[in-house]
Amino acid sequence: MTEDFKLPLVAVITPVYNGASFLSETMACVQAQSYDNLVHFVLDNASTDETPAIIELFKNCRVPVIAQRNSETIGIRDNWETAIRSSPHQATYFLLLCADDLITPDAIEKMVVLAERDPSVGVVGCLWTTGSAPGSNAENSRCGLPADISIFSGRWFVKSYLMQLHYATSPQCQMFRRSVIEETHQFYSNDEMLMDVDACLKTCTRWNYGFVHSRVGFTRIHGGSITGRLMQPNKMHDANWLALIDRYGPTVMSPSEFDECRRAFLRYYFRRLLLWRYQDRNKPLFDMHIAFLKERGVSPTFFDYAGALLEWVWLALLNRRNEVSTARSLWANTWAELRRSTSDEARGLRSAAD
Repeated sequence: MTEDFKLPLVAVITPVYNGASFLSETMACVQAQSYDNLVHFVLDNASTDETPAIIELFKNCRVPVIAQRNSETIGIRDNWETAIRSSPHQATYFLLLCADDLITPDAIEKMVVLAERDPSVGVVGCLWTTGSAPGSNAENSRCGLPADISIFSGRWFVKSYLMQLHYATSPQCQMFRRSVIEETHQFYSNDEMLMDVDACLKTCTRWNYGFVHSRVGFTRIHGGSITGRLMQPNKMHDANWLALIDRYGPTVMSPSEFDECRRAFLRYYFRRLLLWRYQDRNKPLFDMHIAFLKERGVSPTFFDYAGALLEWVWLALLNRRNEVSTARSLWANTWAELRRSTSDEARGLRSAAD
């Protein structure tokens, strides 16, 4: 970072519960940041393992550590909400870093440089990797955003994400402008499995989105993770994705776009239901998701299931199975919308310069 202006304060926020297995590595990666104006706020959710002792080891290090402990264990969502609202209010930005994830030494620096370019940017994401350990068979994240653009219209970002035109949210490594949490009474939704994605989409309905095209985040896959313990056994990703479409689709899409996006995902969902019921023979899981769909006004019929299966066969024959669950028919117009807006912005900048 250049030294000709005061660097904005960034708070890295780590809510943790019994995180002794990986917390030391996570806290060390914050200490290794190249960015100078940084504070690490750690909220211990009444851990019963060695978490408090690990936090104590990082006191009086280069990056100041502010530690707080809940008197009793509270739910994940409530702990995250408490963590961001209890962090230093003078911070310009915050990044929630889970106690088993990592960021590269230049992560904060790259994100702040991008955010400072445009005050309309409310959240900055990035490329990331996933795996059991950094560097060991880590899987690169899929993105899909054009590499020649770093700042996107927030509403376009939400719309194209729900259409699965890209996969650019980076829940384990996304930096928010702190003022965004003052706009809402509840920053994290009660949908615990995708509450980090939801926070990003909610922010982008009002702010623009910045994206660092570098792999600066790492999310660890292990049996004790939130995803491993709670999301995968109940297959809640599908239910949560439909909830996101219903929550934000009408705000960022035309009625016809929303209908097509929702129908495309439901066809995929119906096939998943059949797999769970007849291949996995998991009737309780099937019944749970049927109940969820009924709450959203959806009661699949024989013809819905048949149509969903026929679509899959058709896409498989055409070697286009990557289009399953996507509203592919909307993609061309959505890409064109991005390029038009980018061209208009460039013309405006040239006019201002003249």
